[in-house]
Amino acid sequence: MTRMIYVLTHDPKDRLELVSSAVAQAVVALSFGYEAEIFLLDRAVKSAVTGYIDGMKAESFASLQELFGMFSEMDGKLYVCAPSAHSSHIQQEHCISGITGFVDAGMLVTHAKDSVVFTY
Repeated sequence: MTRMIYVLTHDPKDRLELVSSAVAQAVVALSFGYEAEIFLLDRAVKSAVTGYIDGMKAESFASLQELFGMFSEMDGKLYVCAPSAHSSHIQQEHCISGITGFVDAGMLVTHAKDSVVFTY
């Protein structure tokens, strides 16, 4: 089965439309029967903090909270870059449920090897 990987690097407060679009695309990939994974890197790790995305809604999409909820309910895999989280002082216990794991670059490289990768 084809695996789609979505690498997000932007804080949704700065690029809400872009982040929403990427998560929505991941949800669509799952609905088509593909495996889908989202990797939150750099400033995108803020999306994983409980309450951070509450109330965020781009005009063309469901709220970001709903999109991440759909992604999780459809068995999408959500990974958080551990070094990025550390540098942003984000601890796993302060994050939303549904995170598959806090990982390093090795996980992304390993999973990207035979996957379709999109970066945002």
